[in-house]
Amino acid sequence: MFLFKYIRLSFFILCPYLLLAQTSDALNLRSRFQLDIKKATGPIQLDGKLDEQSWTNAEVGSNFWQKQPFFDDNADPKTEVRVTYDDDYLYFGAICYQKEDIVIRSLKRDEFWDNDAIAIILDPLNTKTNSYLFGTSAQGGQYDALRSETSGINRDWDNKWYSEVERTDDYWTVEMAIPLKIIRYEENVSEWGLNFVRNLQLANENHNWTAVPESFWPHNPAFAGQMNWDKAPEKKTGNYNIIPFIIGSVSKEKNDNTRTSFDAGLDARVALSSTLNLDATVNSDFSQIEADELVTNLTRFNIGLPEKRTFFLENSDLFSDFGLGDARPFFSRRIGLDASGRAVPIIYGARLTGNVNPNFRIGLMNIHSGTTKESLGQNNTAISVQQKFGRSFVQGMLINRQSFDGFESVKNDYGRNASIEGRFVSQDGKYGLFGGVHQSFKNQYSEKTGMYNLGFKFTNPQWGIQNNNVLLQDNYFADLGFIARVNNYDAARDTVIRNGYAQSYTSIDYRIRPQVGKVRRHNFGFENLLVLNPDGSFNERTNRIRYFLSMNNGDDYKIRINNNDIKLLYPFRFTSSDFEPLPAKRYNFYDIILEFDSDDRKDFSYGISAQYGGFYNGNIKKIELDVNYRIQPWGNFGISYQRNDLEFPEQYGDRSISAVISKIEIAFNRDLIWTSLFQFVDQSDFVGINSRLQWRYSPMSDLFLVFVDNYDVLTGSNSGSTLSSNNRALILKMSYWY
Repeated sequence: MFLFKYIRLSFFILCPYLLLAQTSDALNLRSRFQLDIKKATGPIQLDGKLDEQSWTNAEVGSNFWQKQPFFDDNADPKTEVRVTYDDDYLYFGAICYQKEDIVIRSLKRDEFWDNDAIAIILDPLNTKTNSYLFGTSAQGGQYDALRSETSGINRDWDNKWYSEVERTDDYWTVEMAIPLKIIRYEENVSEWGLNFVRNLQLANENHNWTAVPESFWPHNPAFAGQMNWDKAPEKKTGNYNIIPFIIGSVSKEKNDNTRTSFDAGLDARVALSSTLNLDATVNSDFSQIEADELVTNLTRFNIGLPEKRTFFLENSDLFSDFGLGDARPFFSRRIGLDASGRAVPIIYGARLTGNVNPNFRIGLMNIHSGTTKESLGQNNTAISVQQKFGRSFVQGMLINRQSFDGFESVKNDYGRNASIEGRFVSQDGKYGLFGGVHQSFKNQYSEKTGMYNLGFKFTNPQWGIQNNNVLLQDNYFADLGFIARVNNYDAARDTVIRNGYAQSYTSIDYRIRPQVGKVRRHNFGFENLLVLNPDGSFNERTNRIRYFLSMNNGDDYKIRINNNDIKLLYPFRFTSSDFEPLPAKRYNFYDIILEFDSDDRKDFSYGISAQYGGFYNGNIKKIELDVNYRIQPWGNFGISYQRNDLEFPEQYGDRSISAVISKIEIAFNRDLIWTSLFQFVDQSDFVGINSRLQWRYSPMSDLFLVFVDNYDVLTGSNSGSTLSSNNRALILKMSYWY
């Protein structure tokens, strides 16, 4: 087939060049940016004041580089950073000079990039791809995250550490104490990757300690400097966390029965070595996790929602980074959640993840969910290994899903997958080539069971070019994965038909960053998506040209012009069942999307977008409005409204799809936060409220009070729409981090 030949040709042309790039001279910032640290001479009282003698003796890192809005040295205002340590903690101190007003949009944990804040970036294993981020806002709000080369920032990862800030008229200071036992590092290694990033909201800037090239994100550890210990840290013993919890609830279900329940469970985290971590859970409960924000879906395929459950997050890239885009063999939301996102009881779970040595990582996972009235129990296992070569790596994964009826396995109800991938990245990060081979094993399927992916990228300050290709055969199943396009709904026969596909996606970006004037950035872009059927015949093509304009005052303007050419394989219905589905034939249509987002540093901000044009054999008119009002630093009040009007010829009907989502966040202080989410999405016939009060009564130990009230929207022929309660619950959960 044409696409497969193209993929092979791309591989043979690009592979030698990219392999050669591996050995080229790297942009080595570590020799230019080094910070020597020595042991503290006495105890450090964490009050944000940096008045201990140990801070006076510490070497100072300064002369930061401006990263945004354009690349420049001698960032202003000035930032000074210091690092020291004792037997148990790594201490970070900073003086952030700032006479402008402080901007704090939220006291909520992990809200870093929207606040005036500073963070330390640690790469203890010198991977240049994976790192820790620990940050603090000028109001004391904490931020911690994991960063990987392929997944980017994962801010849902949390751990127990300490920080305090102090503010004056001319500057603010911060002290952090990060337990060495929560960091994975090699013994007897005295050089760690190190960088710092600082946000200044009113100036619309961020600064780095090192000269991170402007085409890369500020937290990229490939461009970190080096922290030199006067004595390499020793392995920490007794490195474990035990997190018991108790939970009680009162709920009212569809049948109006009221049910009370009480339960308990345990989460644990044990460091088997300074780089290997074991996570375990018994009788898991994730009721305190923020509710998913629903979206309207005007495509023919499923949409994936992000993983927020803490148990699955640390080193999650070891499992989730296989595949490309919407074709992933592993997707952790398939575990412990049904197709509607409702929780399925997890009896136990265990994850072993981390580094065996600086260049070899492993991930082992086994989770068993219980049998319910609606579904069988499932035992889910995933094994992953990754061998690094500089910034490049080769990785492999095995997955097994096995159904259980009680304690008995169901013989032929299984799904298994095997994957092997490689990613080659030049040391300066400009060039990349990646590819993979994936195979599924399922009862009664022995042919057309593969998935193959290949892609490349190029980036520099002006250009960003990437090409991703996926070839997925009809019988490639990923029971624990996410494959968006393979299931095609036939509205005429009310059935789902599996079809493999070959997909190629290309994007080209050209960026201009003026250094004077009102404009922050021009971004010109082109995108092409081409999808072919398994026999090589045409299925779908989308071309898009776009222009984004970012202003120094914080306003953003965007325009996209799309051309879609779709050969609908099966009849599909976007309107009600009272009308005919769209016939299976070829459609060609254009549309335009306009967006404006105001400066969200201001107390009142808003965004508006509009879409108009063709939609298959009809038209689409879409309007979306987002409004947010902030009372610094304790309150955020947001609401968004979306309306989609679909108009088709008479026999296919018309439809209006609306959604209203409102989110309110009130921080009484940084340890007591109330968050409420209201959602009305008529496409899902859903109205719901999720209101959560969180009191962090001790570091990483929480008391949650959660109120859930969900309704189905019932549409009757005479009485119009009515609401029917499907779940109302009041939940109290208490956890303690020991």
